[in-house]
Amino acid sequence: MKVKDIIVTTLKILGRNSLAEKLAAGGELDGGEKDTVNTLVHCFNAVEDEVARSYIPLCAEQTVISYSGEFYYTLLEHTPVRINSVLSDGEAVSFKLYPEFIKADATKAVVQYDYAPAVKDIDGVSEFNCAVGVYLFACGAAAEFCLINGEIQAAEIWESKYRQEIEGVQRKSVTTGGYIPPRRWV
Repeated sequence: MKVKDIIVTTLKILGRNSLAEKLAAGGELDGGEKDTVNTLVHCFNAVEDEVARSYIPLCAEQTVISYSGEFYYTLLEHTPVRINSVLSDGEAVSFKLYPEFIKADATKAVVQYDYAPAVKDIDGVSEFNCAVGVYLFACGAAAEFCLINGEIQAAEIWESKYRQEIEGVQRKSVTTGGYIPPRRWV
């Protein structure tokens, strides 16, 4: 999903269709329009980070080497939020977390971790796949944008839709255990 597409969708749901069409067509934006788009990109980044940290983790697995057994976070491709496991020769090994590194009894390890997405600009691409959906991010960005602009009631409405979208994705997600329908009494 492209950030630009998410911003265009956000503009449309906020009722700013002319700016959405202008942005989608690649037209030249004036100062106020640029500010609006830049604010929405900031809102998107906040929402993507919140979704990754709190609701739908972005997972990575990476092989790292250290002869001392200290695997510095800077060796990892992404910014780790949570270390899920450390494997050596296919077996889980115990590890201890320190502020700058992971200490494990291994010289070569596969680190499985959840990470925070990088900050993106308008030409960036979301780290989430299409299964999460443009509309989820558009609702979240709209809620943030309305809150920033002091439109509290509109922010509450978009926040509610954003939460509904998150719940829908979580119900369908394999990583959260899948969807189990509620029990019914016969």
